[in-house]
Amino acid sequence: MDTKQSFLPWIFIRIAGLTLTLLSFSAEIYCQSTIESIPNQKLVNNSYVSNPDGVLDQSTISQIDSILNDLEKTTTTQTAVVVVNSIGSEDIFDFAQKLFVKWGIGSNGKDNGLLILLVMDQRTVRFHTGYGLEGVLPDATCKRIQGEFMVPEFKKNNYNAGMLAGIEQVRNILINPENAEELQSTTTVSEWSSLLITLLVFVFPIILIAFIVKNVSGHFANSKRPKTTLYLEMRLKRWQWVLEFAIIPAIIVLLFHIGSQNLGLCFFSLYLYYMFTLFHRLARIKNVIDRLQKKEKYYEVVEFIRKGQVYWFFMALLFPIPFFFYFFYHLARKKLYRNHSRTCEKCQGSMEKLSEQTEDQFLSTSQQMEETLKSVDYDVWKCNSCQNTQSWVYPNRHSKYQACPKCKTLAYYPSGSRTITSASYSSSGEGEQTHTCKYCGNVVVATYSIAQLVESSSSDSSSSSSSSSSSDSGSWGGGSSGGGGASSSW
Repeated sequence: MDTKQSFLPWIFIRIAGLTLTLLSFSAEIYCQSTIESIPNQKLVNNSYVSNPDGVLDQSTISQIDSILNDLEKTTTTQTAVVVVNSIGSEDIFDFAQKLFVKWGIGSNGKDNGLLILLVMDQRTVRFHTGYGLEGVLPDATCKRIQGEFMVPEFKKNNYNAGMLAGIEQVRNILINPENAEELQSTTTVSEWSSLLITLLVFVFPIILIAFIVKNVSGHFANSKRPKTTLYLEMRLKRWQWVLEFAIIPAIIVLLFHIGSQNLGLCFFSLYLYYMFTLFHRLARIKNVIDRLQKKEKYYEVVEFIRKGQVYWFFMALLFPIPFFFYFFYHLARKKLYRNHSRTCEKCQGSMEKLSEQTEDQFLSTSQQMEETLKSVDYDVWKCNSCQNTQSWVYPNRHSKYQACPKCKTLAYYPSGSRTITSASYSSSGEGEQTHTCKYCGNVVVATYSIAQLVESSSSDSSSSSSSSSSSDSGSWGGGSSGGGGASSSW
């Protein structure tokens, strides 16, 4: 009996302790805000302030709404204010970025949004700017507003006064023309910093990787392991390549950074410079063609021009003046050299290109089939003196026909397929692919495996996420952010 009496209080004490622990843990979770739990007040009552934990007074929220509403009407800038007790252990920068993107603060295309996030337990305020505001509200300006006007009030627990003071400073900067000169100078520094960071993080590593790949594969003129090529003139020495594609562009950026500070003019100068490097490439192309033409290797000239078609197509898109016109000249020149007059290898007499109808007598039946299928185009030339003939082969690289494993004619194609066993959620299936040669009639049937079906709820989740995303964006304009802004703690 004594044992029971001593045991029961112990049980009650343990249960009470466990209950208090669970209640404390539940309260902590309840108080911790997440991206999903923060209410988007723009959708509820068109308010710019989300204050789920009641940190700000209603009168303060009304004043903020009035200021930010007038600011949006005047400048189209959208500003969201979020004040929460806690975001747990999550980093405030990452939290602000995800919330900014989820809500889509700012106008789509202008990206002129601003998120002001105050997290009480971290004692930190964060300004998170859209791409379009990074010049007007650079990181240094955001930091200054927080340090001079907000943090001093926050230290005294005057969160209403501190938030209002910060928002009024933002409003003054965005609408007050007296700050234009200061903003312009700060913008220039920010833009140049962004350019230099972009060059260091993205552009120069790509140039370095390209240099290493070309060096290892022997594509430089002074490579110790040269790769065999007919076009040695196209190769640059290592120092020439580095000078042309790395050193000179870097000098251009530095000159404009130190001199005019004009970022737009710097980009335009780089654009022009890289365009003129193409003229250097054209000079090397001319050297290749002149050498091959001198040896009357017109087939090699045509192949050389063909290999450059895709390259010059993209250059025509990047530099439409003048290379849009050059691209069509490039194609015309290929046809010109294909039909260029040539001399007989045997007697050095002049040769004549035969017509499509006349050349058939000098082609085999398999070659005639290939021409009929347009998998290959043959050019036959006949000497007017000794009647010697020469033929050149121009494969159609977009043809569906391949070389037949039996007769080697380019007339082999996938003629059909069928499903033998359909795939299910429990097992894979099996199919059958048939290839047929139109010249020799060779038929090859091969089986292939069909992957097992996989159940997925992506359609449901995607539809729900898309609907929540569109609803979350709501009255915001669908803007985006690159992570600009600043944070201050106290």
